[in-house]
Amino acid sequence: MKRFFFSLPLLVLCAACASTSTPAPQPQQQTASGEPQVATLEPTQGPAECTRTINQFQNIISADVGTGSLDRNVFPRIASDLGPVRAVCASGDAARANRELTAVKKKYGYR
Repeated sequence: MKRFFFSLPLLVLCAACASTSTPAPQPQQQTASGEPQVATLEPTQGPAECTRTINQFQNIISADVGTGSLDRNVFPRIASDLGPVRAVCASGDAARANRELTAVKKKYGYR
């Protein structure tokens, strides 16, 4: 009889462990607070020799943020570094703009 009373709680615990099911995974909720806003950069103005390459790079970094290949915190820094490059291109100095764009790309690991 003693054995039965000792075994009963053990059996109940084992049955409880075996019958519990894992709850369905809940979708992760992302809060907008604390995350930097990622906006698409406006197309660059100026000669085609530099606007084409700058706009292509802007599209690449926007896509990389969307896929998670580029951290959302890095995007504003790249956008800030592209400001002077865009200004040089808008002034008409395509060669200098392309050189500066190459430097920005290298800084962030792009070719």
